[in-house]
Order: sequence, then structure tokens, then C-alpha cells
Amino acid sequence: MASVRVAAWPIVIMGLSAFLTSKAGAQQANITESVTIQQQDVMKGSVPLRRILESGAHFFSYPYFPQDGWGEGADGPRAWQRKALYPNSPFSPYATADGTVPPPIPFLRLNGIDSQSCYECHTSIGATVQPDLAGANPPGPATRTQPAIGGAAGIANTAFINGQFPNPLTQLVRNPPHVFGTGYTQALANEITGLLLGQQALLADHARYTPDKPVTLPLAAKTLSFGWLGATYDSKAQRIVYDYSRLTGVSPDLVVRPFQWKGIASSVRHFAASATQFHFSMEGVEIVGENNDNDADGVINELSYGNVGALTSFVAMTRPPVVETPTDPAAKARGARGAALFAGTAADAGLPAGMCASCHLPVQTLNRPVVTIEWGTVLGHPDQAGSDAGIALPSRVQGRAEETRRRTVASPTLVNALPGTDHLPVVREARARLAKASADAGAAVRQGAPDAAVAALYAKAVADADTVAVGGLEINLNTLASRASTTLPWQNLDGGKAEDQAGPLPAYARARLPFKTPDAPLDVPLLSDLRLHDMGPCLADIAPQGTDVADIAVPPQQFLTRPLWGVADSWPYLHDGRALDLVQAIRFHGGTRPDSIAAEFPYQCAGSEADPVINAFYALKPDDQQALIAYLASLRLPPLPGAVVPF
Repeated sequence: MASVRVAAWPIVIMGLSAFLTSKAGAQQANITESVTIQQQDVMKGSVPLRRILESGAHFFSYPYFPQDGWGEGADGPRAWQRKALYPNSPFSPYATADGTVPPPIPFLRLNGIDSQSCYECHTSIGATVQPDLAGANPPGPATRTQPAIGGAAGIANTAFINGQFPNPLTQLVRNPPHVFGTGYTQALANEITGLLLGQQALLADHARYTPDKPVTLPLAAKTLSFGWLGATYDSKAQRIVYDYSRLTGVSPDLVVRPFQWKGIASSVRHFAASATQFHFSMEGVEIVGENNDNDADGVINELSYGNVGALTSFVAMTRPPVVETPTDPAAKARGARGAALFAGTAADAGLPAGMCASCHLPVQTLNRPVVTIEWGTVLGHPDQAGSDAGIALPSRVQGRAEETRRRTVASPTLVNALPGTDHLPVVREARARLAKASADAGAAVRQGAPDAAVAALYAKAVADADTVAVGGLEINLNTLASRASTTLPWQNLDGGKAEDQAGPLPAYARARLPFKTPDAPLDVPLLSDLRLHDMGPCLADIAPQGTDVADIAVPPQQFLTRPLWGVADSWPYLHDGRALDLVQAIRFHGGTRPDSIAAEFPYQCAGSEADPVINAFYALKPDDQQALIAYLASLRLPPLPGAVVPF
């Protein structure tokens, strides 16, 4: 045995040496010149979308290292929390400014700094019975589907958000959701926000022309109701005072935030830039400022405007989830029955109107199938797109620590708040468009035009894609054609003319939603109304969660209607991953739990907006409950073409 070990030893050393010296080795820096995208080049239309997406996939999946700027320094914003987490850690030679010593262990875990890449927590896409076993009777066992970039996360990857750690020990607990189809979601939310802001402009016109008298207007967008908005024009102060008390499903700024479990982010880009800081302490210049070492790790310009844009573009263009239709007649019939129960259209079941679909709206129509990846803007200047000239790659401060260290973000969190709603790209773009219609709309109100006619003027204005405030890279969700400016032509995926045939779509972007013509309205089977709902005591957080705007937070009991496309492969379920299967997830939504299931589900969750629906679910016959679950089980995450069992 000794001779075998001696013979094997040099082989091991040679293999390790080759691994460490290989250019493709795992220790290669993430951010290199070959993968870096510079925003000013994208803005000129000189970078093909394919290259942007390839770099974005790299930034999503490849780990970040200290040479990139991963982690915080000895006196970074969360050093005190690391010391609290590891009070008995070995001696660290790095003393902070106040003389305390943080541990050498770089991870925090209970308030971010918990991973090295997005892929670590967005990779699981469920399980599959392989084709050669599916025909067996009974079918063969299922195995994990090959992991895919963009999937969901298991329990071990649950994220903790708690700027007050260690007191309390935990605060907000979040299970990372899948990100497939994100671009469709972003585009839908932006359209709804634009329509709501247009109706607010109509209400403001009414208030101005009837000063000191309260006026109200019902708010609706697409097929959705958002309650009523009130307004009074104060003639002395010469300003409009709004009454938000009757709003439903949306924050007072009327911005639909379609991301994260609570609906806290209105923009994929802002969420991505905040999340990289929170999870990796990889700080985008748009978050902390140019040439600024906010996290005191000795590295500045860790994520350029262009690289954040590439990461965002990749996430936005991930392929949408799919519906798996059984071929077996009995299974197909059971799924159809489940779909009818879900929608409340099963006439013999005595269900409330809409049933689950009253919130998990099966389809929403996207009027313009284009998503805009807004330009990264200079910190504090939301109207100024940034340039990466001279700051495209991370660099060491090299003796300039005091010159470069400004604490612009004192407490990194999952979504860093901007100073006000006016800083949000969706609001800036909508208001720039609405301003062009304000004169005509105001005149129409004075002349007594019907509200519907004036609302139509504003709706037309807010849909004017050729009017922009700052703008961004527009991408057609159907064809992946793109343009960087309204003055530049559309280009195909490879940078050629839009009408020319580009190469095949990347695997992660294939299987777009079905469309008739590239620019026509598009049905998006999101299974969400993108509204906020009171989910009652069982699901309530212990604290509100802040959004992407300061002073706007989502109350503990409110949650965004989670889109259900892909739900079959997204276990565990709910915001904190507490539900291990779909039945548990349904029960936690509310309703009065029958005594017959008290042993397996000992919780009473009544007090939710979903109470009538959950009570109806409890009243279903067992076969119908199983049929509804069978329908949900058909809503699958999309495997990569040719995916195999990962062993």
C-alpha cells in the first residue's frame, strides 16, 4: 500500500499544479478585459447583444474572487456583524479604525456576504423521470434535472436579510426564486406602472381645475383594479395633496414592483446591482460611486456600468417557463380538471369567482414585447448615463485608501433604496412621455371631455417608445433584436441588420413565448396579477421590508402575488421556503383549517385575503384537490436542450 501512495503522490501534485496554472482554472479572476462590457460602447450600438449576453452569463455563473473586489475589508460596513457571528475565531491581523479586530472568516451569511456567484442560489430546476423509465408501469423513479443557470434554490441556500444582526438573530428570511422569463415580467410591470401614472396625471388635471375640492378616480390597468386615488389641489400652497387610503395592491407611488417576494424592486438592473453588493460585496459604481472603496477592501470600480448591464440583460433574456401537457389520456383529463378548479370555472364544484386565478391571473397581455435594460447612471444623477472609460476594470487603491474611501452605502441590503420615486427609471421615462400630452389632456379636461377620452390620451403618450428621459438598451423579447437609441437602427443578435438572419439563439434564451408577429401584443402566462395582497398572520414577516425608494416599505403581512409559471420545479415554496410541497404552500395561504388535518398541519391561518379560496380548496373532494395539484405540477421550469441526469 505504501508503494501505491508514493507512486500516486507526484500525479496528484502535477494535477493540482496544472489546475492552478491553467487559464481556465477556478482561481482566474471573474472580471477580465476579455469579458468586460463598457456602457459607452453599448450606447453607440457597437456591441452585439450576443456578446453582452455571453458576458452576462459569465457574471451570473462564475464565482467572484477577492481580486475582483469580493468581500469587505477589515472595517467594511458589516465587519462588526462578522465579529458578532464569529466571536471565538482565530486571531486576525487586520485591525479596524477603532482598534477592534474582525475575524479572518470572510462570510457573514446572516446578512449577506453569503456566496460567490448568482449561480450558487439560482440553479435547481426540479426533477424528471427519464424517457426510458417514464413508460414503465408504474413510472420509474425521478432524478434531479441537470442544474441550469436561472433556477430556484434549495433550503440550504436560503438568504437572511437583517441589518440589525445579532439582535434580533434573524429578521427577513428569503428563499431565492427562479429568474426564468424575467424580461417579460419587467416589461409587463412597466406598462402597468405607466398606465397608473397616466391616470394619476388625469386626476391631477381634475384637481387643478376644481381647486380646494377633493376628487377621486378609480385606478385600473389592463384587467386589474388598484382601488381609488383621491386628490385635492391646495390653492394656498399651490400643490396637490393625494389621498392614498383607498389604494389596493400597489404602493402610494403607483409603481408596480414585480421582483422579490414582497414586490420591493421595480427594475431588474437595480435589483441585480444591489444584490451583488449584498451577497458578494461586489459593488457597482452606480451603487457606491466611481473610484470609491465603500466596502474598504482596497478595490475600486468593482462592477462597471457595462458589466452590471450585461448581467441584467442576461437575467432578463432567460427563457420562460413551460407547460408540460401529459400524453396519457387520464393524466391529461386530470390536469384539465385541475385547471378548471384553479380558474373557478368547474361549475359542479361550487367555487368562488376566479378561485386561485383571481390573484394568480393566468395570462396578461404585453402591448409592446420589448424590455428596456436602462443605462446605469452616475450616483446621485439619475439623468446622467455613466461611462466606463478609465474605470472598466476593478483596481487596487494602492496607497490611496483615504482618498477613495467614502461610505456612500452604510448598510447594504437586498435592494438599496434610492432617494425618491423620481430616481426610478420607469417613473422618469413615463413622466417624460406624459409631459408631451399634458397640454392636450388639460385642455380636454377643461372642455369637459369624458375621463375615458383623456385617459386614452395619456395611455397613448406613455406608450410612446420614441420619447425617453435617459433610455437604455431595448430588446425585443420575441426576436432578440435590439437598439441602443431611438436614433439608431434595430440590430439582430449578432449586430447585423434586424432583417438579416442571425445565428441561433443561445441555449439559455431559446423557446421564447409563442408570437404571431415580432411587434404585436404578446400573451404572457405569468399566473400573477403583480399586485400586493394581505396574506394574513401565518405568512407575515416580523418587520416591514424596504423597497427601492426610501420611505416606501411593504408591511409585514403584504406579499406580491408570486408568478406561478415554473412552480412545479421551484420547491421549497413560499418566501422563506417553509412549505416543502404544494399542498403545504396552499394551506399556509389562509383559511380555516379543518380539524381532520390538525396533526399534519397544526396551524390556523385565517385572516388572509385568500381565506375564501383556501376554504374552497379545503372543501374540495380529495380527487379534486389532487387534480388541482396535478395542474400546478404541469407548470415546469425549462431544462436546457439536451439536458441529462447529472450523474
